[in-house]
Amino acid sequence: MRMYLLLFTVGVYAIHAEDLAPPVAPTPAVSIQNHPDPGKNVWRISIATLAVANALDVHSSWGKRELNSTLASSNGTFGPKGALLKLGFQGGLIGLEYLVTRGHSSGRLYRKLAFINFGASAAIGGVAAHNYTVPSH
Repeated sequence: MRMYLLLFTVGVYAIHAEDLAPPVAPTPAVSIQNHPDPGKNVWRISIATLAVANALDVHSSWGKRELNSTLASSNGTFGPKGALLKLGFQGGLIGLEYLVTRGHSSGRLYRKLAFINFGASAAIGGVAAHNYTVPSH
């Protein structure tokens, strides 16, 4: 349960990371829009779906034989080590995307990253669905 809470927290933080940044005073020559870019909202949703897909994958794999030796514990099953590595990979991806978008806030870039995230979510979700069909030891 703690793992789900941690994954959820990371996803929520990524979605609201911009809200935590200090406000920047607008220059007189720049007009301020009152609505966020739709591409950015899609990107935020894609991060949430990626977090959910990873949480499902962790849940569906827990205690079962792990084929990926990097994620496997010493006894060959998926456990805390694999979950922390998966969390680290996801956090790294979200952090990298945040840094890339921070200086280039175009809707096109947000949509491209959202497409990548939705694709990764679908792939990870498919693996999680398969894992639920595999019996536990």
